[in-house]
Amino acid sequence: MSYKIVAITNCPAGIAHTYMVAEAFEKRARELGHEIHVETQGASGVENRLTDAQIAEADYVILAMGKTMSDSERARFNGKKVINLKVSDALKEAKTIFDQLEERSVLMEGDKPHVKLGKQDSAQGSIMSHLMAGISAALPFVIGGGVLVALANVLMRFGMAYTGFDDGGASFAWIMEQVGYLGFKFMIPIMGAYIANSIGDKPALAPAFIITYFANDNTMLGTESGCGFFGAIFFGLTIGYFVKWIKGFKYPQAVKSLMNLTIIPFLTILIFGTLTFYLVGPLLGGMMDGMLKFLNGVPAEFKLPLAFLIGAMLAFDMGGPINKIAWFFCFSLVAEKVYVWYAIVGVVASVPPVAAGIASLVWPKMFSKDLRDTATSAIIVGATVATEPAIPFAMSDPIPMIAANTLSGGLTGVLTIMLGIERLAPGIGVFDPLLGLMTPGWAFYLAYAFGVASNILLIVVFKKIRVRHTTKKLAAKAAQGDVIEGEIVKE
Repeated sequence: MSYKIVAITNCPAGIAHTYMVAEAFEKRARELGHEIHVETQGASGVENRLTDAQIAEADYVILAMGKTMSDSERARFNGKKVINLKVSDALKEAKTIFDQLEERSVLMEGDKPHVKLGKQDSAQGSIMSHLMAGISAALPFVIGGGVLVALANVLMRFGMAYTGFDDGGASFAWIMEQVGYLGFKFMIPIMGAYIANSIGDKPALAPAFIITYFANDNTMLGTESGCGFFGAIFFGLTIGYFVKWIKGFKYPQAVKSLMNLTIIPFLTILIFGTLTFYLVGPLLGGMMDGMLKFLNGVPAEFKLPLAFLIGAMLAFDMGGPINKIAWFFCFSLVAEKVYVWYAIVGVVASVPPVAAGIASLVWPKMFSKDLRDTATSAIIVGATVATEPAIPFAMSDPIPMIAANTLSGGLTGVLTIMLGIERLAPGIGVFDPLLGLMTPGWAFYLAYAFGVASNILLIVVFKKIRVRHTTKKLAAKAAQGDVIEGEIVKE
């Protein structure tokens, strides 16, 4: 039986998972004879937006989400049968989800829908999804700003003047750098604002932006350091849930717009602004100052194990929650001008897909034809954009692939710290040193080459070990007359 299906895919960065999952859904649905329309909410914005007619005609809705949806977005699907799953799991389930539509679907009703994750019901929108919504919004600020700062530095290396207003007039390179630094300045307030927006919707957006900005201005607070990403997380979550709580009261329809536009923002800014100045700001500012002093002065015997842990986490689940925790820690320090930890992300994140792609081309017998066909794409996308193209390779043979990625990622993280590499902002992978985003360039390419080579070596070694183990196991079963791949093995 064929169905009409609509789907939405999104992920925190909006780069890889969003489009890979959409393609997988479309391919599988059409193989089964279903009509499907997929809306992608990626880095390029909303594409192929679902129309009201498509939603109305749909038998099922599939939401593959890496960040939460606002109340207004969820309202589009009220009354529909909805299947909700994490975007990080969607690639694994793309071939089976269409056989379980009725079993996994839940009727979306009212403002507070619950959706089914696997066999358990849980409220949509976890804390991690709210944090990822904030990070996703902040990324364009730091990427755009970082590239401008790097470009200004490149122009200076080629001899372009770098002068400010006090030096006889603002030069082009100086202006670009100042504009670029605005991206870093607004990154943290935007992160806090969109964390709050993810929870409390639009009434929480402006208060969280203003308070997070205030909490990061140490001159206004009178502290040694601003609250940094601690402030973005704290104020994003607390303001978001505070606004959601206020909105939960039943107001007359006539005053709802007044509440959302005026009263809720005013009360929120007043309450949290006072708390920030007298209590929360100095406390979080002290915590941030202490952490920065620790990271800048941490002895090598602690720094290298931490680098191994971060590198291993980044490579372990290739864009999943463990990867995001490590990424978030490193990325958040960029706003505090601590760049060495984010360099681990710049080196390690693109190693697994490139290593898997090269390994499948050099040792084709170890990989299926489908994986070999995606090798070139995995190498190009992995080297320039994201870790996620490594997922299909890991899914096909999890234990050896994930073990190889994790161990190689940890070792590469250690080498990155030892070489003193710094990353100024997100960029385009292997081309970051050419843009001045990764320094020193020679050290980046040395660490990257080590990472790819060690990952390929470990893939081959672990796969051969797995093959030998499987062969022995099958031989033992054959000797006992067990069923192997649907055939009876004679004694």
